[in-house]
Amino acid sequence: MKDVTCSIDRVSALAYISDLSYFSKSLELNPYIETIYRSTRQGDYDTNIKCVDGSFIQINSREKGEENVRVDFNPNTLHGRDTFVEMQKIIAFMKHPRMTGIDFAIDYHGYDLSSLSISTPRSMKKAVYYAPSDKLESITIGSGNGDKRINFYDKGYKERKFLPKNHPHWWRIEMQRSRFKNEEDYFTNPFEGMTFTLPASFPPDMKAADKAMLIGLQQQPELWSELGRKVKERLRDLHIQASTSLDPHPADVFELYKEDLQRQIHEVFIPALQNSLFYKAL
Repeated sequence: MKDVTCSIDRVSALAYISDLSYFSKSLELNPYIETIYRSTRQGDYDTNIKCVDGSFIQINSREKGEENVRVDFNPNTLHGRDTFVEMQKIIAFMKHPRMTGIDFAIDYHGYDLSSLSISTPRSMKKAVYYAPSDKLESITIGSGNGDKRINFYDKGYKERKFLPKNHPHWWRIEMQRSRFKNEEDYFTNPFEGMTFTLPASFPPDMKAADKAMLIGLQQQPELWSELGRKVKERLRDLHIQASTSLDPHPADVFELYKEDLQRQIHEVFIPALQNSLFYKAL
């Protein structure tokens, strides 16, 4: 059975807390807190806190009158009442939270996307990884320093030991966003302008040499950069003829879930949003 869903896999935000001493004391006996460790290295957050669900809270007491607290969490782990309420208690201390990172995950269940090709509107660094069986395992587009990074991987392969043997294909397209232009940019559709194609069948009149070239470029896409302009243009045209677009397109899936995603973040941050620009964007 085929199914496509969209979720938020990670959120990070910066905020200001006026009374860090009281905030820190409130965490010391909190059962939601797993470990607290300190750092004296210049430039680091001096207090790092790990929560029982994997969430992180970081405090920089050196930043006077500036954003001095960072929170990083996966909204999907706040599924229990205790963890959700405890995170809200922490966020209630914050003033003017500003989102600095958000990861959107689109999951394709029952789709075999092992031959998916991804293209972005502007040229970005791409890395392709294969499993020992020589099957595609993941594609990474972009770098950690950019405002967008795309991770495409076989989620079913990674989760196989936790799933039934007859579990269908499960592939994930993950968009990691950061460095937002403004508050209204938080939920701008990050998949717009991207192309996601799957090989259909080669036209009967296509030359065997061209077929071999396209198959080779599918396995090693970094070789596109070594081709001459005319050859590259001709092969791209042939590639389009031999491809079909992924349906539904991730941009359409994102739009379908967009209001639910906004509502999910709003519910977590609502204790601190009343006087924040973040609130207006939602």
